[in-house]
Order: sequence, then structure tokens, then C-alpha cells
Amino acid sequence: ASVLITDGDHQVMKNLRYNVELNGLQLADAATLKSSNATISCPQLIWGKNHAIKFAEQYGKQDVLIATDCLYISQSVYPLFETANELLEKTGLFLFVNSYPWVCPTEKVLDIATEFGFVSSDDELWYHDDDKEKRKNPVHVFRRRKEV
Repeated sequence: ASVLITDGDHQVMKNLRYNVELNGLQLADAATLKSSNATISCPQLIWGKNHAIKFAEQYGKQDVLIATDCLYISQSVYPLFETANELLEKTGLFLFVNSYPWVCPTEKVLDIATEFGFVSSDDELWYHDDDKEKRKNPVHVFRRRKEV
């Protein structure tokens, strides 16, 4: 198994790579990820369909995508789901946390997710122990809608 840790910002990417190495883990690039002992790579990922297609050509489709606290403006929701749509395997899971619902309302996220064929069940919402009582900031588990 391998892990890709991504961001769109160059400075954040430098910090990610530094933290991986600081923890004694070996970094791989796209060429060596599958053929070396290194299981972690930190490539830049710019959201949007065309960027995601190129990314998938280099790193393949993914079984699980995790996006946390990454929406700072509501205009980013559509490119995020364009990216998830291109990068996620058909049976994959997209785990999403929106800690800033006042910036990007959850209803908008769910509407755009639906537009791309993703569904999230209230039965599968995960809450941090501190948030469970308040029912805020859940982890949404998105799956592709099953075709009938």
C-alpha cells in the first residue's frame, strides 16, 4: 500500500515533505513509488478535472481520498468534486470534513457531491468524541451512487 499526501501550495508541500522525513519515513516520487520500499509520496495536486486526469495518469486511481478543512471559499467545492470524481476508484470512499460550514455551507457540498454522483448517508456520519453531542463537523463518507 502507498500513501499520497497532497496540497496545492508549494510551501505547504515543502512542510509536508519535511514532516515525512522528520518522522524517519522515506519519500518516493511517481517513478519510484511502486518499485521502492518508500510508501509515501508528497506530490502537488491542483484541483480540477484536467489536473486530476494528469495526476491519475502519474499516480493512478485511489481507493480512499481524505479531505479535511480544505474549503475556504465556496467556489472551491466544484473543483474539489471534479478532482475526487477523476481520482477515486469506482468502489472507493471519499472522506470529507468541513470545519468551516459558515464559509462553505454543508448543503452546497452535498448538492455538488450529488451532481457528481456521490452520496453520503446520515447513518455513516462520523463524529469526533468531543463533537458527537453537539453533532458538528462530521466526517462525511461519500460513495458513488449505485446504478440501478
